[in-house]
Amino acid sequence: MAFSINNYDELIALHRVVMEAKFSTDPNDPVIQGSPLVSTVANQVVEALIEMEVEKEGEASRLKWQEWRQLSPERREYQIIQAKLKSDFSWKKWNPDEQVKYVRDLASPLQVTDELISNLLN
Repeated sequence: MAFSINNYDELIALHRVVMEAKFSTDPNDPVIQGSPLVSTVANQVVEALIEMEVEKEGEASRLKWQEWRQLSPERREYQIIQAKLKSDFSWKKWNPDEQVKYVRDLASPLQVTDELISNLLN
């Protein structure tokens, strides 16, 4: 059975729920934050929102979302990712590719540059 949301308001509500779960300062289930499955869902939700908005409002919507998705040290989400990495050292035992993937999963649906990943992992 497939699950589908075709209503913009429902999709934006799901996006807000995912963002709250991933970037909570005091998560009830901290595994959610770095889950590869939740990362995939978070990215799919944003990509669906982008397509809905582009269809309705044009390509300018895509640019708005691309800008919003860029993680920077000034953002609240960056601080939460940084705190998560400082509080859980299990990732330090992983190889560099696994560490990078973990940071990308933590950040999703936001996008993180290689330079920021390096800063977070150091």
